[in-house]
Amino acid sequence: MPPSSQNFFSILDHSPIGHFILDRELAVRYWNRCLEDWTGITRREIVGQNILERFPHLDDPKYRNRIEQVFSGGPPATFSSQLHKHFLPAPLPGGKKRIQQTVVTPLTIIDAGSDLALFSIQDVTSLTEAVNNHTKALQQLTIEIEERKQEVERRKAAEESLREMDRMKNDFISSAAHELNNPLATLLNYVQLFKMSKGDLPEEKREAYLDKIIGNINNLSRIVNDLLDISRFEQGRGIVLTRENRSPEKLIHELIDHLEPLIKTHNFELQLDEASTNQTAFDPLRIRQVLENVINNAIKYSPTGTTITIASDWNDQGVTISVIDQGVGMNEKQLARVFDKFYRVDSSAAAVSGLGLGMNIVKQIVDQHDGHIEINSTPDAGTTVSIFLPFAKAQYII
Repeated sequence: MPPSSQNFFSILDHSPIGHFILDRELAVRYWNRCLEDWTGITRREIVGQNILERFPHLDDPKYRNRIEQVFSGGPPATFSSQLHKHFLPAPLPGGKKRIQQTVVTPLTIIDAGSDLALFSIQDVTSLTEAVNNHTKALQQLTIEIEERKQEVERRKAAEESLREMDRMKNDFISSAAHELNNPLATLLNYVQLFKMSKGDLPEEKREAYLDKIIGNINNLSRIVNDLLDISRFEQGRGIVLTRENRSPEKLIHELIDHLEPLIKTHNFELQLDEASTNQTAFDPLRIRQVLENVINNAIKYSPTGTTITIASDWNDQGVTISVIDQGVGMNEKQLARVFDKFYRVDSSAAAVSGLGLGMNIVKQIVDQHDGHIEINSTPDAGTTVSIFLPFAKAQYII
């Protein structure tokens, strides 16, 4: 049975929720005490007045259309605190507006004599703020968790890097001992042969033994010099360069003559700009060291009988010297590390001895000449190393 207006209004007056009633013409038929407190508008002032006169924003279709649907027999309408948070603007102490959740339901009262709608407005400000604070806390917690995950990943990466450095250090110590021991053992053998011969060695054998001794001494010297160079670079001191105006083509011919014993295992093709009279200033000993290292790598990592091409190309900025082999090549991962200290290409197709210092030293020397080095390589298709040296004047620099 529908309630009478007197009993019903008495119940609504004691509710902590704001309630008001409209008729079909949107005239206010009831206004409870809660709304008087919230809005500062008394019941005496607003009852009988069209609600739009006090709150014109309710004439907006997003409100008006849904209210009229309730009067036309439609279902109750809900105006959420997310989309319609200030259905009836009502300030809080401090100036903030109350956040409201509003429900409109059709209402039948025995003695009302008109179609009515009950508007029930709940103040959800505290609840909304609590939810927002909880959401912010969850977002902050999510950020902190992500930051901690990243920190864990960084620590793992650092630990892995330390393990890799430790492994490389151990490999280097082992390789260095091996590289130093080989020429020393060879030297010892030939010195013992000289001692046992008591001067009776044929001239041919004596010369051969001396060549072996000298070659192994040179190997020892090269290893020690590489270690000294790396030490200088690590300390930030660099190396002293003595730049001279030279033809790089002439230097390449000198180097090929020096490497003649090794050339017998490979075919060398020179594509040098012999007609050029260009010169640039570089340290001949250091650039020879660079070229010797690159050419030796081409020999080491190329099958016997293949061709190694050495080319020079001048432009208005300087000269590019290229060493091109038909060897095992490198993949992208190997290329990315080719200039790292102690790194050596290690695969079933190419596992060679060495300390893994050569290409790091090569890059440092080229950089000190204000040049640059590029490597292009394809597995099983060979490698091209291009060294660019800019025009420069002869001088002493560090």
